[in-house]
Amino acid sequence: MKQPDAGLFALVRDKLCAGRLWPLTDGSVIGGKGSGETCWVCDEPIGSDDADYEVSRGEIQPAVHVHVACYQAWRGESQRSA
Repeated sequence: MKQPDAGLFALVRDKLCAGRLWPLTDGSVIGGKGSGETCWVCDEPIGSDDADYEVSRGEIQPAVHVHVACYQAWRGESQRSA
């Protein structure tokens, strides 16, 4: 599993500032096998050899899919900005 690097944290910060990501304030996430979905953070596909985190956006909007490292960066930046 890849670890988040400085570039990934910067990408998350940019997307948070632009409103393309929202601050993660709860732990509503489900993990599973890679689904082939596009990662909401890095825009790369989540392969079947990768873990896939499904992050809830509330009851009305559909969940989004992210790589584990992308989720870690997103969570870290969300905590920093809180």
